Amino acid sequence: MSSWSRLYSIFFEAYGAQHWWPGRDNTFEVVVGAVLTQRTVWTNASTAVNRLREAKALSVEAILGMGSKELETHIRSAGFYRAKAATLKQFCEHAAMANGLSQFLSLPKQTLRSELLSIRGIGQETADAILVYAAGLPSFIVDAYTRRLLKRLRWIAGHEPYHEIQAAFTSALPRDADVYGELHALIVHHGKTVCRARPKCQLCPMISTCDFAQCQEAH
Repeated sequence: MSSWSRLYSIFFEAYGAQHWWPGRDNTFEVVVGAVLTQRTVWTNASTAVNRLREAKALSVEAILGMGSKELETHIRSAGFYRAKAATLKQFCEHAAMANGLSQFLSLPKQTLRSELLSIRGIGQETADAILVYAAGLPSFIVDAYTRRLLKRLRWIAGHEPYHEIQAAFTSALPRDADVYGELHALIVHHGKTVCRARPKCQLCPMISTCDFAQCQEAH
């Protein structure tokens, strides 16, 4: 078993299934959530998603038919609402040009990823979240929690580019969107509860193999 597979097994045993993404039964809601949760906490993004739901605006057609000011008002709680409204509008334009959301998300993975990255406001992390949780495509998400965890485990130096860390995961794990999505969710949970900026190493299921935790224990 590779170190990456072992990480998955240890975290899954310790924390159980995370049942991500919230609202995953509505593909467009996943996309909206991935955009709105940028640079904010999920509770703020969730409030904005709920406002859109109440306005019956959780569809490509509804967003395109809504004025920018109205959209900004609905998503204000997510912060950076003008930029995020523009991103949602652009995403919907791309989906419309592809003859609908389903057709857009059915594009080949690399084609879809390139399309997503061409939208102002969608970076690699958000693009991969949409690929995994909305399109069901295997493209591992590398976020700040992942970098911090791997650096503390001494698996990376910390300055590696996004694609290099991503490749380390995808080369060691089955190419399965459910596996990638679950592991990402587990790492986020671990990062929020244990491997925080001020870590709680005594609670870490990886403590016996984590050099950082051993150093903390020594002090």
